[in-house]
Amino acid sequence: MPVEDYGVWKALPVHYEVEDRYEDPKSPHLSLYYHDNYGTEPQFDVRYRQKHIHKPSKRKSPQDIPGLFRAAINIKSTDRDSRLAYWVNYTLGDHPIVQNLANLDFGFHDIHKVKDSCLDYIRSDLFDTKKGRLLPHDIDGPNNDMIDVLVPEIKKSIDEQAEIYIFGSRFNSRDGIHDVHMNQGNIEKFRRDDGTFQDGGLLIHYKETGQWTGVFLAFASQAIHTDDKDGHAISCLTWGKFLPTEFVENSVAIKEAVVKKQKSVTLTNLTNRRVSLASWKLHNSAGQAQELPASAVLNPMSSGGFEVSNLHFSNNGDIITLVNEEGLKVDGVSYNSQQGNMEGRPIVFAH
Repeated sequence: MPVEDYGVWKALPVHYEVEDRYEDPKSPHLSLYYHDNYGTEPQFDVRYRQKHIHKPSKRKSPQDIPGLFRAAINIKSTDRDSRLAYWVNYTLGDHPIVQNLANLDFGFHDIHKVKDSCLDYIRSDLFDTKKGRLLPHDIDGPNNDMIDVLVPEIKKSIDEQAEIYIFGSRFNSRDGIHDVHMNQGNIEKFRRDDGTFQDGGLLIHYKETGQWTGVFLAFASQAIHTDDKDGHAISCLTWGKFLPTEFVENSVAIKEAVVKKQKSVTLTNLTNRRVSLASWKLHNSAGQAQELPASAVLNPMSSGGFEVSNLHFSNNGDIITLVNEEGLKVDGVSYNSQQGNMEGRPIVFAH
């Protein structure tokens, strides 16, 4: 059966909290707190909950803040592929759906009252599917995980006192909403939740400028083709297979290098997914390159050393650059003449 109590909540955002890899490595969420009393300033205390930054979470307190509703937004999947697909459309104001939404009263509206305004990632033409990004939950480096891309959008909506439209399934307690993501094409475990025109998402209306922004999330394991009746997968093509794997700088880092005699480079996978390094290359500043072995691979959050006997490194200092199979830079480091003359000892690079 489809997700229960599906609808849209028109509200005003006032606060958010996000769980990083230390607080919840398994099923983290971004909690967006909001109210729906337009013109009334809510009374709440954000100190009601104390976060444990960079420590394993030991809190047993509830996740609610008295006086506010909460949207629980998934930022990691519990599937084998834990990445999420992420799309943002900054020109959603051109879509006919916004005219229906703008006339809604503040509060929650179930599917029967907003039938013409429900979301469907496959059938509603809400965004360009090819422009999505596959992102892990929380890894080192800028603009390369779900926290990096989602928090700025949420923060801006709060700072600019925007109106938000949260699509998903209302809690049984009616004090918030979840399933703020695609709700069709699920793996067998969650197939019962499949349905058409019941996808979750976040639409943001900046009243002063008139801009509408849409933020849309799906699990990498969800199918991109579903049947029109039940929303069940009708092909094995998933977002994880459809969207190109994106390697930005800092996804794989050059950790160490031995530049004299038995030359080698140690690479570290900073992501939580297995990375094949076939056809990747290491370059020096002279433009010379050596390709990594076809069998080269790094498991999630692991390191591996690779011999580079055919690549010349200058004792006077050099630059080592790592590029992927498409020739795009993934990481780069440099060392000076003092480091270049260390006999057989690895140069350790800080990131």
